[in-house]
This record gives sequence, C-alpha cells and structure tokens, in this order.
Amino acid sequence: MEDLHRKMVEEVQDYAIILLDVDGTILTWNKGVEKIKGYKQDEILGQNFSIFYMPDDRQAGLPQKLIALAAKEGRAKHTGRRVRRDGTIFWGSILITAIHDDQGEVVGFTKLTRELRDNEVD
Repeated sequence: MEDLHRKMVEEVQDYAIILLDVDGTILTWNKGVEKIKGYKQDEILGQNFSIFYMPDDRQAGLPQKLIALAAKEGRAKHTGRRVRRDGTIFWGSILITAIHDDQGEVVGFTKLTRELRDNEVD
C-alpha cells in the first residue's frame, strides 16, 4: 500500500507536489514539478523552495512567511507569480500544509502548486 501511495503522488502531472523539510528544503517531488516548473529531479532536490518565487517575493521573505503560517495555522495558501527553471513567469496557486509527528511537532511540509491559466486568475 505504501508503494502504491508513493506511485500515486509521483504520477500526478497537473499539480506539483513537493515534500519540504522544516526549513523549506526540497526532499521529494513528483512529475508535476518537472512539467509545471521545468526542473529535473537531480536539479531540484536539496534546493530551498524559495527558488520558485519572484526575486521581490524572496526579498520580502514571502516563502518563509508562508511556511511559518503553515506551521502556526496548519496550512497556508497563496496565489501569485512564480518562476520556472527557464525564467518564464506563470501564475500559480499554492497550498502548503504542515506535517506533524506523533507529538504534534511540525516535521515538514507538503507544497502543492497548480498552474493557473489566464481565465483562472483573479
């Protein structure tokens, strides 16, 4: 069952699904990351997820604010401009969810990204 669950997540292509550690380092990813963001597995594992954000959002600390909110509230949502590996910009809707251990401590996060088309952007 565990192998089936892993394969289910890996095969999703319409959503980028990423496992982050508590600091936002990318631990695992699925095929959707490659399709939406343009990174191959060996290029992205070990990088901080802030790499997907616009320079001004990184400078303002948005990625860190989002994982801090997810740690506090259980999840954080955001819609905004994101950067692909090739430098092109796209609109993305993200959901970061905290992962807890048996004692209730945050041990990591899942990050789900969906690319929004022009007719889906607010």
